[in-house]
Amino acid sequence: MTTGELYAADAEALVHVLEDARQDEPGPGLPWALLEGLLHLVPCDVEVSYQHHQYSACRTLLLQGVQPGGARCGPFGTAADPDDPFWRYWWHGPCSWPQRSGDLRRVTLVRDFFPTERDWLADPMSEVLGPEVRECMLVSLPAAPGEARRICFMRGRGSTFSERERQLAMLVRPHLQEIWLDAERRRSGVPQLTAREWEVLALAADGMPYAAIAGQLSISVGTVRKHMEHVRERLGVHSIAAAAALAMPHAPAHLPVRSTAAAPPASRSPGPAAGR
Repeated sequence: MTTGELYAADAEALVHVLEDARQDEPGPGLPWALLEGLLHLVPCDVEVSYQHHQYSACRTLLLQGVQPGGARCGPFGTAADPDDPFWRYWWHGPCSWPQRSGDLRRVTLVRDFFPTERDWLADPMSEVLGPEVRECMLVSLPAAPGEARRICFMRGRGSTFSERERQLAMLVRPHLQEIWLDAERRRSGVPQLTAREWEVLALAADGMPYAAIAGQLSISVGTVRKHMEHVRERLGVHSIAAAAALAMPHAPAHLPVRSTAAAPPASRSPGPAAGR
């Protein structure tokens, strides 16, 4: 077996990490159980951290990490500081490669850019991160424009990250976004949907087809689909039924639009004008 092949037990270990994360409290950014599980899955002698940067403003919005032995780092953020060396060198190394390339799917390693330790030590970012960091593996997540979110695995002078460990990170990546969305929903309590998204969800939950929803709201079928995609993404689910089960208990008291199939006109009380 080569270092690029996954072991039979890897899938089982990955499932346990994800299950524990979904059952844990949401945490400040991600459930702590997720970071602890990732540290067990891909051992690091420095840290595994969740990082949320606003590079357009040269500041860190949130850093949450777990170190060997279970010690927790953060959560904390930093004020905007364009003179901070981290931001001065941000655009010149692997830290910003996902943003420069537009490729958030690839799991990147420091050695992809610096094949030898001498190459890495010659880069200014190595001094910024400190002498204890010799290996990094970045798993990027979707983020708003001007922002970067990622899981960062950091090692010192121990072994380099193997291709097997990169494959593990690639397998876990799609689930990280789902867990983050679920944590956001649980932290906020009430789903943060626009007035139009509430309208579309209410009608879809009543069983109205997308074409009928489009006709009732005077929008295109494509726009209805986009609204429902956004609703499902916000809620971290994959079906209308699941979205309705999570969101409708928190729906506004008087949704401005109701499905005509759900109740006859005489039984409906007038509501406020629909928001745009």
